[in-house]
Amino acid sequence: MVAIIPVLFVDDNRELSNIFQFYLEETGLFTVHVCLDGQDALEYLDTHDIQVVISDFDMPDMDGITLLRHIREKFPNLPFIMLTGNDSKETAIEALNSGADFYQNKAEDLEIQVLDLSHKITILVEKARAEAAIKRKDLILEVIGRTAGRLLKGENFFAEMKTTLGELGQVTGAAGAFIGDPCSHCDESGAEGPDLITWWNDEGEKTKSGLRVLFAELLSAMEMDHTDYPYMLISSEDASPSGQEALKNLGVSSAVFLPVSTGDERWGYLALFYTESKKYLSQPELYAYTMLTELAGAARYRAYMEDYFKNPVEKSLVGVFLIRNNRFLYINPRFSTIFGYSRAEIIRSKSLPGLFEMPDAEKVRETVDQIMSGWRENAHLEVTALTREGSRVQIELYVTIFRCNGSLCLIGNCLDITQRKEAEEKVRAQEDLLKQNMMSSLQEKETLLREIHHRVKNNMQIIASLLRLTDFQSGNPEVHDVIRDCRNRIFSMASIHEKLYQTDDLAQVPLGSYIRDIGNRIILEFEMEEGRILYHVDEDSPVFVDISTGIPIALMMNELITNSIKHAFTDTGNGIIEVWVGTEGEAGVVRYHDTGRGLPDGFDPDNQTTLGIELIRNLTVQIQGTVHFESGSGMTCTLTFPLRKTPVPETIIGEGI
Repeated sequence: MVAIIPVLFVDDNRELSNIFQFYLEETGLFTVHVCLDGQDALEYLDTHDIQVVISDFDMPDMDGITLLRHIREKFPNLPFIMLTGNDSKETAIEALNSGADFYQNKAEDLEIQVLDLSHKITILVEKARAEAAIKRKDLILEVIGRTAGRLLKGENFFAEMKTTLGELGQVTGAAGAFIGDPCSHCDESGAEGPDLITWWNDEGEKTKSGLRVLFAELLSAMEMDHTDYPYMLISSEDASPSGQEALKNLGVSSAVFLPVSTGDERWGYLALFYTESKKYLSQPELYAYTMLTELAGAARYRAYMEDYFKNPVEKSLVGVFLIRNNRFLYINPRFSTIFGYSRAEIIRSKSLPGLFEMPDAEKVRETVDQIMSGWRENAHLEVTALTREGSRVQIELYVTIFRCNGSLCLIGNCLDITQRKEAEEKVRAQEDLLKQNMMSSLQEKETLLREIHHRVKNNMQIIASLLRLTDFQSGNPEVHDVIRDCRNRIFSMASIHEKLYQTDDLAQVPLGSYIRDIGNRIILEFEMEEGRILYHVDEDSPVFVDISTGIPIALMMNELITNSIKHAFTDTGNGIIEVWVGTEGEAGVVRYHDTGRGLPDGFDPDNQTTLGIELIRNLTVQIQGTVHFESGSGMTCTLTFPLRKTPVPETIIGEGI
């Protein structure tokens, strides 16, 4: 749509003025207001937006030169065309020297004059608009420059944007402005949040929450009518009904929206609101506004990064550092505190290895070289550092590599673990002391248990000795046999206690050695001639049992050996007893064999009532085992019993043969 140019025509000749007004408006390019004298023209200019003034040279109360001079005082850039019926060079020169843009003689053909005026008006307006746009661009760039300077000094982004919007409004004549996203979340009260910064020249009449809602309504209406343009412009003349309603509620006639991006995402818009109807943005204005949106987006991204990354790092209780080309780029306050140097001292004169004590400094240097060369990606070290005061602190150091602006950089953090190490050392010392106390207590208990086993064995030997004395006094062969059997059973039980206090493990008995000792003592008890009965115990692999299993097995071995001596070798008195001890799967096995005359015909252990067989049967049940008798070339008894899963002792003391 072509913008209509408002024109002020000043001439004391009403009839001629009306003719010019008619022909100029017939072109469809202009709206013309007529004033009959200079004073009326000046008063009209004070209250109306006029883009071109056309004035007669000769007027009674105020001539054209005088009117031009008054206009130049108030409106130095307003285009001015002088009309005159006096075709003299002096008049033309005076008009042009006084500031007129063009001079035209009325004597020409009226149609030619109107065409010429139309062309001159268009040229002057376009020139004025371009000059105004360039001036606005320069003013906007000045605002941007001031804003950038303040932001580079570290000023608060939100406060600076608020100031910038106010300055921008003053420069561009905007009634209001905002930057950000009015559709973003705000709290329940509707108060302005960090994602929307507003300025309005009459904030007293519009609450911040009210502006946010109105902005959101207008933006919604605009996004329904616009797509991916470099900017969006809406005016009350050509907006949709919802857009017209939103503009009316804001009290403006037009608005311009330019997108603002932070990083790769759109943050929101830079919006400017005008009371006059704005139809377009000139290229200089668009250039300046685009620069402002880029500055705002970059500053907002920086503020975002500082809020979510730098500020937490600055407050971190862990030391953080960045290194490039073996020099510190950044350290946080905690890093400075750990080592006792100021930031300036570390960044200016220190290297990372130089903060540590030898040989840890060399270890850190080698680690950094390995990471920078790509041999490893990261490292975790525990090293000793020297503070500025010369004290030593224990440091847990993490270092890794990343690329920034085409350069390889190291990022790392360090933690002062001195107190932790001291605490660990105290705990370690306490653990060592506790372990020593436990070992001492355990040794005391083991000594006590050995003493108990020793005393039990001695007491049993005393009982056996008392029985032997009784045997000597009785003189009865039958009593002698009974006492001997009892003494053998007692020796079998005493032997396990002897084995227990002779071994390192007081809970485990080496079964093979135990059975070997039992047999030797029983044979000795019968006072047989040496070599008449050969006794041999063979082990495939060591088998260990506890006392609850060892005593029943010992008593069974006592009964088997006693029965073999009494009944199996009665013919010649000579024989061989062989015992095999081993495992089958998870079970222990004791296989007893003698070379005697074997079992009687029809022997059934379940139907035997003798004390020995009864003991074997009951003791087998006690250890949850099974027993099996065979006859042929002597007697074989196989005992199978479950083994408990216990560790095998490494050393056996006093193993008998």
